[in-house]
Amino acid sequence: MQSTRPIIVGASFRTAQAGLRERLYLDQASRQEAYRKLAELGLSQAVILSTCDRVEIIACTDDEEGALRQLETFLAARTEMPPKQVTEQLFRYCDEEAVQHLFQVISALDSQMIGEAQILGQIKEAVAEAAAADMIGSELDELLQAGFNLAKRVRSQTKIGEGAVSVASAAIRFARDLHGDLSNCRGLLIGLGETGLLMHEQFSHAGLEQWMLTGSARRTERVAGRLNCHYLPWENLATGIARADVIVTASGSGRFLVTLPQIRQALKERRHKPIFLLDTGIPADIDPALEEERDAFLYTLEDIERLAERGQRDRQDAADEARRIVRETVAEYRHAQAEKEGVPALVGLRALFNQTRDGVLADHPNADASEATRLLVNRLLHRPSEALRGMAGEGDAADFRDTITVNRILERMFGISDINAPKADRDGEGENE
Repeated sequence: MQSTRPIIVGASFRTAQAGLRERLYLDQASRQEAYRKLAELGLSQAVILSTCDRVEIIACTDDEEGALRQLETFLAARTEMPPKQVTEQLFRYCDEEAVQHLFQVISALDSQMIGEAQILGQIKEAVAEAAAADMIGSELDELLQAGFNLAKRVRSQTKIGEGAVSVASAAIRFARDLHGDLSNCRGLLIGLGETGLLMHEQFSHAGLEQWMLTGSARRTERVAGRLNCHYLPWENLATGIARADVIVTASGSGRFLVTLPQIRQALKERRHKPIFLLDTGIPADIDPALEEERDAFLYTLEDIERLAERGQRDRQDAADEARRIVRETVAEYRHAQAEKEGVPALVGLRALFNQTRDGVLADHPNADASEATRLLVNRLLHRPSEALRGMAGEGDAADFRDTITVNRILERMFGISDINAPKADRDGEGENE
């Protein structure tokens, strides 16, 4: 019987363009329908993780190749793009690679801002949705729980979370230096990039609770509702800029969304009340020429990181330690799975041996011990002998390698090399002693 293995298919900011991620994105209603379709495809264990920067389907299956093709086709069909154009930007992970990837994601090592805490909550929400859709089986649940335990371990044993927050803390400190109490300020978030959303979260915790959200993405209004932000239509961007004390951009669209003329007009309407701008877009969302304007204080993510240089070094050290913990946990998980997978085989082997013994005794009720055991050995070895001869006789290179592997496994399992060794060696005594 083929064992169940984890697989992951998806796209992230590392592999796919923003346009494709937009098309792949599944809101809550779409995810519910997607779970029904996945069940119709024969997948009984799956979690859909859909965020601003990644859309991934984590599944467990006993048909890796078939399930991978189905998930690729499923995702490509959502985009209304040529399938080849979509699949070229998708990643596919099986077995240990899937475990490694999931553990890195859940530990915030695969995020744009390493160590951010948002991804763990997003995964937990995704798991709750999958459970409600009856798509969490024992194998997938075990994998996810191992991931959650790992995330807790990484947070408790490293400073990875502190390093990520120190970057946001540096930005908040400069905003406070400019505006004082942030609870009296209004923020504008432009775009749905993961780093910008993290900054929004941290600024909100620091007291800046009045937010506008705008962007060109179709789901911007839905995200605004989820974040309790006022949705600002894209065509009203100039109005939002004039009303905002803190502006965070997170688009990375490849063009300047905030320009010097816009800022000059906004400052005029604000009677030159200063504006703090943080550009987290890659490439930049804000025209660097804004630095010429006295009352516009523009910082890029690189500026903030330089100002928090010590925190960045600590964060990188923490990330290295976190990666070591992830590698250890992957090895521990795979070891535990291998042990579990070996148990059914042993149970089946014992049942086969007992069944064969009963058959020999039934066929030869009068055989003495010597004859009965000889017959038993011959019957037990008949099928393995035929299989080994067949593999070796076909002459295919893969079959030849399989034969060598099987022989080595048998030697290890039954100590055959010890049996074939000279008696003196087996007894631990030399022949001449």
